[in-house]
Amino acid sequence: MSDIPAPAGKARFPRTFWTANTIELFERAAYYSMASFVVIYLNEKLGMSPATATLLNGTVLWGLIYFLPILSGTIADKYGYKKSLSVSLVLISIGYLIMGNIQGIWPRLTGSAEGTPINYLVPVVIAIVFIGVGGSIVKPCIAGTVQKTAGRNATLAFGIFYMVINIGSITGRAVSYFVRKNFGIPAIFTYVATVFAILGLGVVLFLYKEPQFVSDGKKDGQIVKRRSLGEALLGIITVLRNVRFVFFIIVLSLFWFLYSQLYNLMPLFMRFIDPNAAMELYTMANPLMIVSFQLLITKFAKKWTPIKSIMFGVAVTTVGMIVNVLPTLLWSDAFQKVNLLGLAIPAAGIFMVVSIASMATGEMFASPRIYEYLGAMAPKGQEGLYLGYSNLPVALGSILGGGVGGKLFEKLILNPQKAGQAPKIATLWLIIGAVGIVSFVGLGIYNAWLRRILKQEGTAGSQDGR
Repeated sequence: MSDIPAPAGKARFPRTFWTANTIELFERAAYYSMASFVVIYLNEKLGMSPATATLLNGTVLWGLIYFLPILSGTIADKYGYKKSLSVSLVLISIGYLIMGNIQGIWPRLTGSAEGTPINYLVPVVIAIVFIGVGGSIVKPCIAGTVQKTAGRNATLAFGIFYMVINIGSITGRAVSYFVRKNFGIPAIFTYVATVFAILGLGVVLFLYKEPQFVSDGKKDGQIVKRRSLGEALLGIITVLRNVRFVFFIIVLSLFWFLYSQLYNLMPLFMRFIDPNAAMELYTMANPLMIVSFQLLITKFAKKWTPIKSIMFGVAVTTVGMIVNVLPTLLWSDAFQKVNLLGLAIPAAGIFMVVSIASMATGEMFASPRIYEYLGAMAPKGQEGLYLGYSNLPVALGSILGGGVGGKLFEKLILNPQKAGQAPKIATLWLIIGAVGIVSFVGLGIYNAWLRRILKQEGTAGSQDGR
């Protein structure tokens, strides 16, 4: 297969496009194999508090993965995608390997006596930094390769790319479940995540070729130009001086605050309800929904304005969070088992699946349109610059959501239980849902504000179709 993009209309992609998607599949399989069990591992196996566990997973790990691409993308452009991907997957593999073997290595390195409490914070932070920095490099390299090899079929190319991410997610969770059941939680990191990452590294070293093409010589309507690290840093200042952009980023980050609870608060809550809860199976509802319904939802909402689609996505996600209140209203307690298709499942577990499916639905409505909206709201000639910071809401939502989720769990679930009181389950989920309501209202206020400004500027006819 040639590496020259096919003519428009034939929708054939070069070998490098498919190689990049294969790397993405392995990398995402590695990440999602362990994503549902990071906070559980830190809390149950390494003895960290829920607040510390979610702070490390949400604030530190997710913060690195989603904030650093602003800089790592520039570095990847300078040194090339192949070298950058090689380094990133080596870092990720080392990080997973350290994480899975902490309990065997760290006590020996520190000379801890058997039976004495051990503080695992240092090796966990080291492992998370390796995983986070490596993961932040993968994202711009793979997305950049897809963009450069897409020819005139960018929409289809990124649709395939998005589907591959979720196939990798399903694959990683499925393998993780069987390995964990037989060998325990640490084996997820050692035997699943590490192996998938090494497979991705093998594809980079032996099959991946540096892409040479850029669609039409432009990206986002602008001539592609490599930025220096200094220019990337100055770009942050440029976009943050735009008050409208900052306001939009803040209210949108509250949506991602909700999403971050999928891998922070929800695993802690379900293991509280059911100590043997298979979180990888619960969270699999997310990629399964996306693979099954993304095309249908895209077709359904294609005539909606971007802001309508985003706000609907936020609303669906918010409702999905609030449904977790229902077990305490419909049953005497959320621990009560309910028969579902012959399986005895905690009442809270049934609604947790509904909640996760709702989050996936909200993501499908909101996420694809966010990029479109950011491009439309950017000043003329700076569309590419603003789109380069499209991950800021995810980073901010994760940084805030990680620590807050764990703290709320301690205050409203664990502390009352320790005091001999009933856990405040309804309060917990109503607080989380309130964050979504604030995001929804904030988006509405922002859109009305922007429409008024554009009307005053006489540009409403071209840009206010939101």
